[in-house]
Amino acid sequence: MKPEREARLRALEDRLGHRFADLSLLDRALTHASRANENLGGPPDNEPLEFLGDSVVGFIIADLLHRRDPDGDEGTKSKARAHLVSASSLARRAAELGLPEMLLLGRGEEKTGGRQKAALWANAYEALIAALYLDGGIEAAHRFVRDEFKAELLAGSELGAFDHKSRLQERLQARGDPVPEYVVVGEEGPSHRRRFRIQCVIRGEALSEGEGFSKKQAQQEAARKALEKLSPD
Repeated sequence: MKPEREARLRALEDRLGHRFADLSLLDRALTHASRANENLGGPPDNEPLEFLGDSVVGFIIADLLHRRDPDGDEGTKSKARAHLVSASSLARRAAELGLPEMLLLGRGEEKTGGRQKAALWANAYEALIAALYLDGGIEAAHRFVRDEFKAELLAGSELGAFDHKSRLQERLQARGDPVPEYVVVGEEGPSHRRRFRIQCVIRGEALSEGEGFSKKQAQQEAARKALEKLSPD
């Protein structure tokens, strides 16, 4: 590992609040498959870590939601978890940590704008959580996720606040508008890890667009953005 790369990873450790025993795990979490394929002998790609991180962050968020409301409605908590671990939510957190600038991409992916793809940011964030889990155990991963999501969990004093589709429908009906339509406008990624782009359409006009690893996640994100655009009642 080049000294410049190591220095940047060490600086990231400070932001993560964890000192890696195996720094190569963190390096791998930020290595896209396009780079690994071009640079044989370098760090392997982050896709296996992404797979693991998806499960780890989902489990930890479920744990936090359960501890917050042990006897709460399962469906409501499921919607809250889907919102918190949506691609757009994870991509935003990745950007706040500076992960997009640290991604190692292949030349082709770089030229085609891969560094601006929010989906790659979300993938790197999941891989990062897997790296924390493998290096420091569930305690390190849990501490990081708890601190990262604390503000949003506290802000949503009612778990139902995360059900943006229901809130949007209620607001539109109060205004006399029809219920929104959710239209799939794009799909990408392997079959086991499809990413969906869905537009929220109101009166024939596409008001917003959301992205997620399931249609439900993408719809919730589109509804959230639509709520932000609508003037308050």
